[in-house]
Amino acid sequence: MTASRALFRPTLLRVSIVAGLMVGTQAAAADGLETIVITAPAAASPAEPLALTAEDSAPRADLAEVLREINGVTSGRMSGHGLDPIIRGQREHQLNVFLDGAAIANACPNRMDPPTSFGNLAGYDAVEVRKGVTTLTRGPGGSGGSIELTRNTFERAAEAGIQSRFGFATSNNGLTDQSSADALFSNGNAYGRVIGQIANGENYEDGDGNEVPSSFKQRSGTIIGGYRVSDETGIEVSVDRNRMLDTRYAGTGMDSIYDNATIYRLDGRLGDLEGPVDALRVELSRANVDHLMDNYSLRALNAPMPMEAPAESHTTTTRLTATSRIDAVEIDYGLDFERVRQDAQAINAMNDMLMFRQWPDGQTDQLGAFIESDWRLTGDDSLRAGMRVDRFESEIDADLEKSIATHMMVPASIRTSAADPKSDTEVSGLLRYDHAFDAHLNGHVGVSRTAVAPNLTQKYITLLMNGMLAKVGNPDLEPEIHHQLEAGLSWQRERLATSATVYVDQVDDYILQDRQIAGLMPMTTSYRNVDARLFGGEFDLRYGLTDWLAAEGQISYVRGRNTSDSRDLPQIPPLSGTLGLSAERGAIDGAVVLRWADGAEAIDEQSGLDTTETGGYAVLDLTAGYDITGNWRVEAGVDNVFDRTYAQHVNRAYSSVFGDPTARINEPGRTVWARLTATF
Repeated sequence: MTASRALFRPTLLRVSIVAGLMVGTQAAAADGLETIVITAPAAASPAEPLALTAEDSAPRADLAEVLREINGVTSGRMSGHGLDPIIRGQREHQLNVFLDGAAIANACPNRMDPPTSFGNLAGYDAVEVRKGVTTLTRGPGGSGGSIELTRNTFERAAEAGIQSRFGFATSNNGLTDQSSADALFSNGNAYGRVIGQIANGENYEDGDGNEVPSSFKQRSGTIIGGYRVSDETGIEVSVDRNRMLDTRYAGTGMDSIYDNATIYRLDGRLGDLEGPVDALRVELSRANVDHLMDNYSLRALNAPMPMEAPAESHTTTTRLTATSRIDAVEIDYGLDFERVRQDAQAINAMNDMLMFRQWPDGQTDQLGAFIESDWRLTGDDSLRAGMRVDRFESEIDADLEKSIATHMMVPASIRTSAADPKSDTEVSGLLRYDHAFDAHLNGHVGVSRTAVAPNLTQKYITLLMNGMLAKVGNPDLEPEIHHQLEAGLSWQRERLATSATVYVDQVDDYILQDRQIAGLMPMTTSYRNVDARLFGGEFDLRYGLTDWLAAEGQISYVRGRNTSDSRDLPQIPPLSGTLGLSAERGAIDGAVVLRWADGAEAIDEQSGLDTTETGGYAVLDLTAGYDITGNWRVEAGVDNVFDRTYAQHVNRAYSSVFGDPTARINEPGRTVWARLTATF
C-alpha cells in the first residue's frame, strides 16, 4: 500500500486505522500480529508496514497519555505524570511492558510509577502496542496486550557516520518544556549512542480554571555501545538512567520526592548458523528503582502526622531464544526467567518510627519455556501456533516486623498463610489463522489460553490509615486464566479503508479488588478470585476525500462483568472514539480531531476504584505542521479548543487534600503547544 504523509501526520489517529488494515495484508498474515508501531525518522525502513515519527503526537508529559490515541487503549490519570495504561479493559499485571527488552517493576505500591512512566518517546525509536494475545515468546501473561519501547540501534549502526535527532517542545498548560538530543556514531561495525531528555511540568488547569496538582521534573540519559559482525550477529550493552523529581499527585495522599530508575541491558545475537539452529539470541537486563514519597514536602500537611515511605524494586530478566527454519515453517523456542523484588515501608517522619511495611521484602520468580511456530500454508493462508509452561513462585521475609505476616491488625489466618512460600505451574497456548480472501479483503481468527500470576501487591500489601487496616493482600490468590477468542476483518480499496475486530475473554480466577470480603472489616480493601468475562470490539475507517484531504474515524467498546457476583468490573472504559479530518499540501499539513466518550454507568463502587458514574464528553483538537527544510520541522496545536471540563472514567479519585474524594480527576483544559524538531 502506498501512503502519503497525510495518512500519518500529525496525530496518532492514523496509527490505529493503518495498523488495523495492516493486519490483513500479506506481511501481517505472515507475522500473525496486530501491532501498532510508532517509529522515529531515523528508524524508518521501507520494509516497515507502518511508520510514524515520535513527534507525530502532541507533546505529552507521559507516554501513557500518547497511547490513549490508539483505538482500544486508554490510561488512568493520577496526576500529570505516571498515567497507567489500559488495553481492552485490562491493566497493570495483565499487560506486559518492556523498555528496549527490559522489564521494570514499579517501586511505589500505589503505582505512582507504572513501567511506562520510565519511558519517553524521544528516547526510543519505536513503541509497539499489541492488543490481546499475539505471541507467547515475550514472557507469560499479557492477556490484555503488550507495550514495548524499542531502539533499533543495532540495525541503524550498519550505516557508517553520525545520525542525530534534536527536539524542543513547550505548552501553556502543564508541560512547560521538553527537550531531547539523540546521537548515534558508527563505523559500520563498532558503534555508540548517547540519548538525553529533560522535561519540566507545572500544575495544569482544567476547563473551569481549577488547578490540578501535577508538577514534575524529569531527567533521563542513555549510553549504548555495541559491535556488529554482520546484520545477524553482534552484541550490544546499554545503561539507562531516569530521574523523576518533585512529582505532585492529585489522586493520592502523598507526593513523590524522587523516583530514580537505572536499567542495565545486554543483547547478544548469533545468526546465519549452520545446522538445525539458524539463530540464537540472549537478552539480559537488570532494572533498579529507588523511590521516596511523603505527605509534607510538596503539600500542606493535613494528615495527623508527617509520613514518608521509602521503597525500592529490582527486576532481573533473562531470555534465551533459538530460531529454526524448516521449509515454510519458522520456529522460535527457548527459556525465560524474571525475578522481581519489592520492598516498601511507612515511617513516622517525626520520630523515624516504622509504622508498617507495605511490601516486606517480597520476591516473585517466574521460569518459563516456550515454543512458537509460524507456518506459511499457502500464498493466502498462514498459521501461528505456540505453547509455554511457566513456574511461578513468591515469598516474603516473614520475620520482618509490622508486615502482613507479623502485624497484629492483620487477621491470623492471613498472617499464617503469608509466611509460607507459594508456587504454581501453568500452561499457556495460542493458535491464530490469517487468510486473504482476495486482493482487498483479509481476515484473522485467534484463540488463546494465558496465565497471569498475581503480583506482590495483590498478595502481600499492608496499608494502615488512621490506625485502621485499610488494605491487605491475599497470599492465597490463584493465577488468572484467560481464555480468549478474537476475530477480525479488514477491507481496502483505493480511497476507502476499514477494519473491525471483536473479542471475548472468559477469565477463571480473575483477581478482583473488593471492600467486602469475609473475615475483614467492611472498609478494608483486599483481593479475591472471581470468574469474569470481558468482551468488545474496535472499528476503524479512513476515506480519502481528495488526494490531499482524508476523513477518519475510530470507535472502541469493552464491557467487563464479574460473573460470580453478577456485577460490573471496575474501571472499564466506556464507548469512545474519534472523528477527524487530515490534510497535506506540499510542506504544510494539519488535522482536526474530535475525541469523544459516552458516559460510564457500568461501575463497581464496592471495589473502591469506581466512586461514581462519569459523564460523557466531546473535545476538539487542532494541529498543524510545516517542514521548514528536509531536516527541520515546526508544529503547533491546540488541545481541548473549547476549554471543556471533563474527566476520563478510568482514573483515580481526588485525594481529600485537593478536592472531592468522590470526583474523578479532570483532564487539562485548553492547551496551546508548539514543537521544533531537527533530524540529521
